[in-house]
Amino acid sequence: MRKLILLGLIIAIALFANFSDQPVTDFKISINDEIIELETPVRIVEGEILVPAEPVLKNLGAELEWDEDEKVLYGVMGDFKVNLAAESNEILVDGEKEKLDFPVKFWSGKIFSLPEPPVEAVGAFVEKDLENKLINISTPAIFDPLDPGDPEGPILNVTYPPGTETYHYADTIYVFGTTDSYSQVEVRVNEEPVDRHDPRTGNFLTMVDLPRGEEVPIKIEATDERGTTVIKRSAIYPDGWQKMSDEPLAFHSMHLIPSQNQVLSPGDTLHVAFQATPGASAYFQVGGSGLIRMTEYESPWGSEGEGGIYRGTYTVSENDAPGSGTSAPMPVTGHLYRGNQHQSRQMPGQASFTARPVYQIIEVTDQEELGWFGWLRLVNENNPDILSDTLGGTGYAINVTGYLQEGNRYEATGSSGNYFRVSPNNDDTYLIHTNAVRVVDDTDRLSSTLSAITLRETKDKIRLQFNTDQRIPYIVEENEAGAKKLTLQLYGIEVDDELDKPDLPGLINSLELKPTNGNNNETTLTIDLTQKMTGFKTDWDNSELVIEIYKPPVVDRENPLAGKTILIDPGHGGEDPGALGPADFHEKDSALEMSLFLRDMLLEAGSEVLMTREEDVSAELYGRTDSLPGKKIDFFISIHSNAHGPGGDAVETHGIMTLYNYDHNEKLAEVMLEVMGEEMGLPEIRTWRRKIAVLRHTEVPSILVEAGYMMHPEDNWYIFHPRGQKQFAEAMKKGIEEYFLILDNSNQ
Repeated sequence: MRKLILLGLIIAIALFANFSDQPVTDFKISINDEIIELETPVRIVEGEILVPAEPVLKNLGAELEWDEDEKVLYGVMGDFKVNLAAESNEILVDGEKEKLDFPVKFWSGKIFSLPEPPVEAVGAFVEKDLENKLINISTPAIFDPLDPGDPEGPILNVTYPPGTETYHYADTIYVFGTTDSYSQVEVRVNEEPVDRHDPRTGNFLTMVDLPRGEEVPIKIEATDERGTTVIKRSAIYPDGWQKMSDEPLAFHSMHLIPSQNQVLSPGDTLHVAFQATPGASAYFQVGGSGLIRMTEYESPWGSEGEGGIYRGTYTVSENDAPGSGTSAPMPVTGHLYRGNQHQSRQMPGQASFTARPVYQIIEVTDQEELGWFGWLRLVNENNPDILSDTLGGTGYAINVTGYLQEGNRYEATGSSGNYFRVSPNNDDTYLIHTNAVRVVDDTDRLSSTLSAITLRETKDKIRLQFNTDQRIPYIVEENEAGAKKLTLQLYGIEVDDELDKPDLPGLINSLELKPTNGNNNETTLTIDLTQKMTGFKTDWDNSELVIEIYKPPVVDRENPLAGKTILIDPGHGGEDPGALGPADFHEKDSALEMSLFLRDMLLEAGSEVLMTREEDVSAELYGRTDSLPGKKIDFFISIHSNAHGPGGDAVETHGIMTLYNYDHNEKLAEVMLEVMGEEMGLPEIRTWRRKIAVLRHTEVPSILVEAGYMMHPEDNWYIFHPRGQKQFAEAMKKGIEEYFLILDNSNQ
């Protein structure tokens, strides 16, 4: 069975000094805040509280059977079974024996036991209020839908599919929702029992196959002795790309590339593509140029063949560029020929050519102004895509490679739609949104000399300052060595032959500068460390590049959290609900509750805690962590719960995932996943390196935790119940403690 945290108070023997081993008539039992009637009262024996098992299990909704000869009480509640045998030191739960701290007793014809074993066996929780002589038992009845409607039988609420004609882009669709909690309800989808159904919560989850292009009816039924409640849905896995018909000769109305204006320099490639009638001869021209032959492909992703997908490229030459400045936009026109038929169509985007050496010099604007525009995106020129609106209208897929650094300058070779094109290494092409930069007019080229390196060390960090003439492009590279190596690619910089390196402190093993692959225009800066760093920061001080490397904090091994400043980010909030769970529950709510539990635990351990939100309010995604720069934060954690996307087996996929961004946080993600998996008893799915807005700051150990899947019955038992939320928070706290301890061990 999964671990459950016992939230009962630790009972000191002294508290029972006035209790003898006899019935205690003034001790009450409540279930979901309602006092239940007891024919036989609670007893205190040897300092232990024993409750009559029959009324407790009966009021929880269990079906009971009594074996007079064997003196065994059998209880069944949904899929949960428990057997209590008189004078036994064991309890049988779902066929498995579990040891008891105190034996089952038989008095006055009734079975008595500690309250926790039978109650937890059927998935409920116990809390003892000794001051008021009350045993509180709670079940997650909050899972029942807020608006159950007027069912003929059990409550039935279907969260997904949300309605008829749901478009779902996979060959299987998950169906999930909820029915009455703690009840004997059978749930079937399209006449088949659901794959997962948790009677404690009523939540269910199952999979339905979707043949492509067909509308599939989905009938959900919940049945008990009252009758059957039925909800009908339907889903469609739409046909993907389809050929156009052979007649008439025509262009597709949307699949046309370039879709936005392009400004290109000599050496750049213009990609032209469109969908049209199959089997034609296709050409394109730029302005008044001659016709350029295009190749036909059998599909957007397939090989050459008669499929009506036409592609062609044009490499801009020096002769195309004007003597100076940029040419006027020229139309890009596609042509189709078949027999004596001819059709032409102007692409949405036009092309301009610009003179070398540089189109414009641009500088990344202030960090707090970047927001969504602050990503550096790499153009994947081996992956053309005409079916979606690719960034900049280039027709190529784009990969996010990192977040832009304030003050970095680039030589823009052109533009694509609302993006500047940059190619710092004269090979790869990147896109930078025009809203992320300002145009610099005081220089025509980026060229600098590194003349000196100065170093300053404090107890918290090492500050390296590189004396250069002007700001240049640089890109931080990822390293297998992770937290013990930092590598930057510097572009347009020359290293002075007489450059003196400073004396290196103990944290830095070596500092190396050398041309990248023999290219004197690109320099690789490698800083090897003798121990792990917890973060780094790169910045510009006027025209000088500054790199700060943060040392691991001092850790009190008796209390690793004491004195640490920790920033907690409850995911989503306000108008952003996050992922949806069954019965009208949202990720934003459970994330906040887990975060508040974690906050209180950390405060109790002596940490200083900051929160990005402490109530259900909207928190702008890119503004959540703007408080990080300039503050001494020892740890950042963003708390979420997961959602299944289209495709894959949602029934079998559940558990915990941790996400990180930079090498020095990989170990943190691994530690947190391992600790949480062990504490929660849920599957450890994986650590995943992702470029995520809230993890973009390099200077702070940062992690995003996906605490289970919202729709999965085994996970959301914990996600939405206060006891489960507290258990998740306790597991995260232990993960943070373990990270600091391991960090301290590795740097001994």
